[in-house]
Amino acid sequence: MKDWQKIFDKQNDQIEKFDETKQNTAENQKLLKKKFNKLKHKALYIDAEYEDTCDVFSHAQSEFISKMFSYCADRKIKSPLENKPKEKDKNKKEETSDELKDLYREIVKATHPDKTRDLPDDEIEERKELYHEAVRGKQEGDYWGVFKAALELDVPIKKLSFAYLEELEKTINSLEQKMHKMKEDLMYKWYYADDNIQSSIFEQLTKNQEKQE
Repeated sequence: MKDWQKIFDKQNDQIEKFDETKQNTAENQKLLKKKFNKLKHKALYIDAEYEDTCDVFSHAQSEFISKMFSYCADRKIKSPLENKPKEKDKNKKEETSDELKDLYREIVKATHPDKTRDLPDDEIEERKELYHEAVRGKQEGDYWGVFKAALELDVPIKKLSFAYLEELEKTINSLEQKMHKMKEDLMYKWYYADDNIQSSIFEQLTKNQEKQE
């Protein structure tokens, strides 16, 4: 069985080397560029939809929390929102790929004051925001900030690779998952529900709450 595994491992190594050689040819760079352009348009569209969803979700949260406290105050019961929320694991970070490191360096160059000094004030400010977004993304292991800055700055990519496109696809999928999670959240659904359903949700959430002293 081990002998078979060695054969497959050797074959995989050969495939990886072949892919590296293949993606460096002019013809395959064209194909990678074509796929990149499709992903670029999709990424920017998803990002716009993601930002809209974030805005709605933030407003839904505010409305839900405000009305929940009013609901509980009227009934003289403790709000379930007073329970301490779970802390997020801030130490969890993903490994930075070489492609993203290169991309980040290009963003730093494109947003450096020496490059932006002759631009209009509003564009200088926009580039500063994109730079800070890329920095946050790199520090927090959420690389959409890096990709978004690169795409909006139209940072030139010296050589496209399968690994880079895979990273971009993973990032797009991550944004879609985050949107789905927000839209499935109780507060988001409550926001779009009618008055009867909203009241019913509050009743269910507070049915075991203690009376206020």
